[in-house]
Order: sequence, then C-alpha cells, then structure tokens
Amino acid sequence: MKTLQLNRGRGRSFLMVLLVITTLSFTVIPVEIQKLTAEKNHSSLLFSVPIANGITRVTGKFNDYSIDLDFVDKDFTKSTLSATIEVAGIDTGIPGRDEHLRSADFFEAETYPRITFVSKRIERSADGYVAIGDLTMKGISKETEIPFVVTGADGENTIGIAARFSLNRTDFGVGNDFQHSSIENFISETISVEIDFWTKKRKEPKKAE
Repeated sequence: MKTLQLNRGRGRSFLMVLLVITTLSFTVIPVEIQKLTAEKNHSSLLFSVPIANGITRVTGKFNDYSIDLDFVDKDFTKSTLSATIEVAGIDTGIPGRDEHLRSADFFEAETYPRITFVSKRIERSADGYVAIGDLTMKGISKETEIPFVVTGADGENTIGIAARFSLNRTDFGVGNDFQHSSIENFISETISVEIDFWTKKRKEPKKAE
C-alpha cells in the first residue's frame, strides 16, 4: 500500500512539473515595437563623386525620401531599417545636370523611379552597428552593408543616426555606358554616401473601413 501511495505521489509530482513546463512553453513575452521614421526637416541624404580623374568632385542630395525604423525592445539587433528614395528628387544644384542624371544615361528615373533598402539583420560592430540588407537600384538588388552609429537620443521617439559608406555605381548599372566627350573615365565608379537623421513616431496609414 505504501509503495502504491508513493508511486501516486511521484505521478502527481511529474504531472505538476509537466504542467508548469507546458504553461511556460505557451507563455508569450510581449515585444515592444516603436514605429519610427526620419524627421526630414532635420535630416539629410547626401552623396559625392570625384570627377575628371579626381581633379574635383560633384556633391548632391536627394530631397524626397523616407527612412523607417521598427525599433524592437530598444535593441537595434532585433530591429529593422528600411528606406525609399525618389530618384526624381535628386539635386546637385544644376537643373540641367539633374535632368541628365534622371535620364537613361544614369538612373533612368521614369523606368526605375525609386531606390530602396530593406535590412535583413542588424549586427553590432566595433564602432556601432551594421545594417545588412538588399539595396535595389535600377531594378538590380544586391546585399549591401550600411554601417551606422547612434549619435544620441532625446525622449521616447527621437534617436539620432549617422551612416557613412561607399557604393560602386556600376554594380547597379548607373552610368556604365556614359562617355565624356573629351575626358576618359570622367566619373568615378565610387560614390560616397552620408546619411544623417533623427526619428519621430511614425503615423501608420488608416485602415479602410
């Protein structure tokens, strides 16, 4: 009889342990996601390219873009970054040159109106972070690493971010066939990019009723 009671006691203990494990397995830990976006009035997306075999360089910017951050648990390595740049908003300060950059010689803006980036993961680096994802330009997508640092924070939704990196324009078919009338290799293949922005809370589009 004592053996039977002992076995029953062990059975109840096992069932209790099993119940606790099962309960913990189905416990959902809430995830905090802050939907943030670049506040463009105090942000910039700049580029520069050496020309004439490095004698000088051209600088410019994109005026129409969005950068979104889904900031998960205040941890960049859990978060995602995405950006959309409207090619029509390119601005080098000379309207004729901007029109040429929008043409088929370079960005072919009518056919490929946007440049996009979507991160697949964000990793820590020695200096800050690296967003690794797909950059798409002129219909060509390539995995690209964008290093960035956090420059500061102010309140719940304001985070400052700065990114500095280079791209090879020929990887995306930008200006590959362009030839200057008198100078060979007039435009460098390497484009330097500087992005500085701070965030604000993102307004989600209203759902259709």
